[in-house]
Amino acid sequence: MVGTPATPATPATATTGSDGTAQALDGLAATFALCLAVLMAGLAALYQATAGGTAYTTETLRRSEVARAPLPVPDFRVVDAQGREQPLRELLAADGRVWIVDFVYTRCATLCLSLGTVFQQLQAQVLSQGLQDRVGLLSISFDPEHDRPPALATYARRMGMQPEAWQLVSLAEPADRRRLLDSFGIMVVPAPLGEFEHNAALHLVTADGELVRILGLDEGVRALRLAQAWAEPAPAVQAAQATPSPRAP
Repeated sequence: MVGTPATPATPATATTGSDGTAQALDGLAATFALCLAVLMAGLAALYQATAGGTAYTTETLRRSEVARAPLPVPDFRVVDAQGREQPLRELLAADGRVWIVDFVYTRCATLCLSLGTVFQQLQAQVLSQGLQDRVGLLSISFDPEHDRPPALATYARRMGMQPEAWQLVSLAEPADRRRLLDSFGIMVVPAPLGEFEHNAALHLVTADGELVRILGLDEGVRALRLAQAWAEPAPAVQAAQATPSPRAP
């Protein structure tokens, strides 16, 4: 008996394959959307963390923040080469000057020498222009364990510091170092042979203890010009001083 030929079965993969392709495309689209969302969130975070894309390093960000809003300098007791102690804010406010501040340690043989050279040049300009009553230079040691008064005195002589223009102090209490460095954005990393690696900048601080600008080592001229500007009386005060007082009847 001859049987009826069986009808060939439709391959199951025809419909399944179409559905699988659609599902795969849907999966890729979902993955792409998720990745795009993550990317956009990351870019938004980066934009915010870099002050709108203007700051790409910690130091640059710190400079941008200070330029937008001055920061108060914390008060610590400092000691000078003669062993005299006083609060840092008292030193800053003593004669109403605007200060250009840097951070050093006296055993440094690398970056601190560059800082010293910049300050030597600034000292010469301050004295030659007669600005020592309005602008002061202040070096603060961040190595209080070693930089006691005798070490400060030796360093001051080596750098040719003129006390009427350039002063040098160290922290009276070593425990205050971290807070002081953080307030100015200074990063210090221990190096071999008891030395330190650290960043360097020129910090403008007003007599009332506000950090108003952070500039690079190559901006000494600008730092001095800005310090002079802050040291000048406000226009309203200048106008009041220029106006003759009314005579008594």
